Amino acid sequence: MKTLLISNDFPPVVSGISTVFYYVWKYLPEEKNSILAPKVKGSLDFDRKNNLQVRRYPFFTTNRIFFKLINNLLMSLYIFPFIPKVDGIHCGQILSSGVCGLIFKKLFRVPYFLWTYGGETTPVYIKSCWSKFLIRNILDNADIVITNSKFTSNEFLDYGIPRKKIIEIIPAVDYGIFKPLPKCSDLVDKLKIKGRKTILTISRLAERKGHDIVLKALPLVLKSIPNLSYLIVGEGPYRTHLMELCRELKLDSVVTFIGFAYDEELVMYYNLCDVFVMPNREIFNSTDSVEGFGITFIEANACNKPVIGGRSGGAIEAVKDGVTGFLVDPQNENEVAEKIIFLLQDEELARKMGKDGRKRVEKDFSWENRANELAEQLTKEALKV
Repeated sequence: MKTLLISNDFPPVVSGISTVFYYVWKYLPEEKNSILAPKVKGSLDFDRKNNLQVRRYPFFTTNRIFFKLINNLLMSLYIFPFIPKVDGIHCGQILSSGVCGLIFKKLFRVPYFLWTYGGETTPVYIKSCWSKFLIRNILDNADIVITNSKFTSNEFLDYGIPRKKIIEIIPAVDYGIFKPLPKCSDLVDKLKIKGRKTILTISRLAERKGHDIVLKALPLVLKSIPNLSYLIVGEGPYRTHLMELCRELKLDSVVTFIGFAYDEELVMYYNLCDVFVMPNREIFNSTDSVEGFGITFIEANACNKPVIGGRSGGAIEAVKDGVTGFLVDPQNENEVAEKIIFLLQDEELARKMGKDGRKRVEKDFSWENRANELAEQLTKEALKV
């Protein structure tokens, strides 16, 4: 089956969605699976470096409605030359590329496969009768709805999507890159963490990731673990609030905001920490409402690190509670503090959980297997047609 992927999220754009598409398409046969992605800063260098045949379309990086409509129009124009050559279209998001999938199915009867991540059927995401009508039509006309966890699958089942239309492609990890390594001495010196217990969060700085709960837990942790450092890697809209909270709690000497880091740098940060913590939670008044899975948990596990995640969304599947780490009430800083202290004090248990996490990653989280799973499902779909 020859397919075309259309998505606003593809490297060098940094996101969990972007990571999934890059790695899955890396293992799909290139001659049968084309990619159409935004032309953004660094995209030309990225495509050359990775030897990718990606067709790029002009793209406005803004949230203004007018420019979003222009982006959709440009995406549609660039899709046209592919139509005679493909048997199906992968749409990276419900809105934007999903709209294009619906249009081209109606015009040319081209099947489309819709990728979803959790939260797209919530009232906050569906802001009007028009968006409800549009999303309903995009979902109903999709030949396949692809989810990233059982949690997300259940959301769409509850919304009325038939089970036979849903397939799960669970995120994986490149465990050849994300692996246990000695601590980078240059980073240890630069961050002044030599001899200090270190906890880490790597994620976009957004409310649902739970950085603020970790910060509120730190005064309790510091009573038991005074030589503690907390590293926060990532950028996002919640940064100002988190920095203000640090000042209020007098944590400036404990917390370091690293900022943005490229994928190839992340493995070094994972290997600096003793525990990875991200008490993700559901935010009911936001379009960025829930953790559909949580790739960072398995990346940390791949580096032999125990993890602490929120008992919310798809993280329940990413973290094997009591085996590769702990799940906690993401609104309870006392419980978060308790689990951080427990893992930092019981080094033997922390090592065991990290090693068990690595074994699980090697067994169950291969990108090549995910690509094969997707190809098998598409073959079945093609045979139906």
